[in-house]
Amino acid sequence: MRRLGTVLLLAGVALVTTGAAPEEERAMLDAFDEALTAMAYAAAGLTVFSIVWAGFLLMADGAEERGGGRARSAVFLSVAGLALVLSAKGVSALLRAGVLPFFTP
Repeated sequence: MRRLGTVLLLAGVALVTTGAAPEEERAMLDAFDEALTAMAYAAAGLTVFSIVWAGFLLMADGAEERGGGRARSAVFLSVAGLALVLSAKGVSALLRAGVLPFFTP
């Protein structure tokens, strides 16, 4: 996994430092958008799973004791993770639309 990340990072740096053509920039942004779309689907599935898991935790701990602390934190963290992934997807959409500039040296 680290090697794949390093290879992708080096490819991105090579495109930026060589002054990538607009079609290469568009292809790179499209590839990142596809990867973020896959991550958003995975995050949505994991969020549903973790909310169901929090329900089991709430039943196991009992709603009366400590106000369901573990279950509440599990739901909060899963929704926060989903929000983080979706915000990355939003930034990618803004880059592709040209609202945020894509700087190249």
